[in-house]
Amino acid sequence: GSAQVILKLINTRFCKMNGGLEGSTVTALSSFISHLLYDFSFLNLLILLSVLTSLLSLFLLSLLLLALLIFLTLGILDNIKRLYFERINQKRFIPEGKIKKIAIIGAGPSGIAAAKEALESGFSVTVFEQTDKIGGNWVFKEGEHHSSVYRSTCINTSRQAMCFSDYPMPESYPTYPHHPQICRYFEMYADHFGVTPKILFHTQVLSLTPAEDDSWEIEYQHTKDGKPLYLSGTSSNGSAQKQRFDGVVIASGHHAEPRTPEFKGADGFKGHVIHSHAYKDPWSPFDYRSKRVLVVGIGNSGVDVSSELSRVARQVYLSTRTGAWVIPKFIHGMAMDHFFGVRLSRLIYTLLPRWFTESPTAAGLMEKEIVKTQGSMKSWGLDPACRLNQTHPTVSQDLLPRIATGSIRVKPQIEKFTADGVLFEDGTKADVDAVIFCTGYTISYPFISQQLLPVKENRIDLYKFVFPPSLPPTIAILGLIQPLGAIMPISEMQARVVCALWKGRVGLPSVEDMLKDIKLKREKMEKRYLARARHTIQVDFGPYMDELADWIGALPKMFPPSQISAWKTLWLGPVWPPQYRLDGPGKWSGAAEAMNRAYNQIYYERPEKEASKL
Repeated sequence: GSAQVILKLINTRFCKMNGGLEGSTVTALSSFISHLLYDFSFLNLLILLSVLTSLLSLFLLSLLLLALLIFLTLGILDNIKRLYFERINQKRFIPEGKIKKIAIIGAGPSGIAAAKEALESGFSVTVFEQTDKIGGNWVFKEGEHHSSVYRSTCINTSRQAMCFSDYPMPESYPTYPHHPQICRYFEMYADHFGVTPKILFHTQVLSLTPAEDDSWEIEYQHTKDGKPLYLSGTSSNGSAQKQRFDGVVIASGHHAEPRTPEFKGADGFKGHVIHSHAYKDPWSPFDYRSKRVLVVGIGNSGVDVSSELSRVARQVYLSTRTGAWVIPKFIHGMAMDHFFGVRLSRLIYTLLPRWFTESPTAAGLMEKEIVKTQGSMKSWGLDPACRLNQTHPTVSQDLLPRIATGSIRVKPQIEKFTADGVLFEDGTKADVDAVIFCTGYTISYPFISQQLLPVKENRIDLYKFVFPPSLPPTIAILGLIQPLGAIMPISEMQARVVCALWKGRVGLPSVEDMLKDIKLKREKMEKRYLARARHTIQVDFGPYMDELADWIGALPKMFPPSQISAWKTLWLGPVWPPQYRLDGPGKWSGAAEAMNRAYNQIYYERPEKEASKL
């Protein structure tokens, strides 16, 4: 019957074309098709295969959806667990009005941000600064007076990501400004918010000791270049003085005490040896031109110094024990921190289990982008000993091209020094005239007792990286972090938390809960990061900012009804500081406009958009 139907259709078609099929042809075809359908059930087989394929596709799709559902459920449960254990059970509040007079130690970016927030909160503020300028280690100084940048230093985070949340950097600034521009920005910020008159320049804090009723006594001295200084218009005659304060903010940074590793034979080396703390430029305080130079360490200072010296030195050797992932300042034509860290992608990450987001698989996605733009790190001789998300990234636009020219030669760890050079662990030797250790700093606060604020394994136990649980809540430390991002907005957010606590708007948990939180964060950090001194204070910019902002009620809403114009920028742009001024305490009316202007500058001027016009 099926054969007859098919033949009828064929014959009808042929009738229209050329008068139909001949009888013999119809008989032959009918017999052939009948045998096919009868002997092999060809049509039924096709139908069966089609049904089986559909069922198999549905089964595989169901399995995929089930796996995705399980994956997301695990992620949500993991985040619920995290929120439960890391939640802030506010039990200890400071009565409003108890803290009136506060001291801030340091007028670097953390100090001036703290002073600005304190003034807006109504506190009486005194800022102690041992130098004559605002800016901390961003102030360039000839000679080794204090920890300062070298002459060519530029920031390695973009100006949009590095600015304070309610005072963007001038749009006339380049993407990565030079240090004089950064210092000028800090000065403008301090002047704009009335901080400058509150600063006691040339004033060194000698000691910080607890007093009764949870207050603090500061002993200080007016000095210049380490010598007592008489300041006209004050009662100072160069001798030490004391004042008592209700609260103290330590904002003097963690780049004061250089850390230099010890190597066998180093005492017998006849060449010039310094730490990057003392490095200024290729010709002073030591003339590196036409010299053979060894740079030890492949952090950001190490790659900057070696890249700069490679243009004038006879040969530069760069020694590293672990290799590095070198991230360029620009990826696909955009600043590095504009490419990574989009809030929408972070939201997706929060829906995934932490064991996945911190796994090699997740790191591999980021590593692929680096390899696309930079090539394999192994091919450059860097061969990282860990995945990208297990170490603080090294940011450089110059290092790899200088390696390609041969002016920088990458070497492994030093085994020992000789009188005129070094022997490396791979058995090779290099004769060198000078060595620069770019090996970081040891955390140190010399004005406060180690019994009060102990430093163990280059780490101070701080609740939320701000409050020492063993001390009264009237003392806080700002900027003691190593973020994957800019430190200035983080210090500002920390200052907002401190002022909210001291005004009685938020509270601290019990000491026991604070210690649990500290332990939880330390274990998470040790599990994720390579065991290195610089990783003891590591934080991720976005999650840490959100954590603090949520504490004080400044976390941006998903779709703020009063800031519709900022929705696109909030979710499709990077986590920029003005996001934390859209709502809540400290709300700034210009936040949405600042976000949109930054977004338009970056995303509407992307190279591919320009290329499409050609």
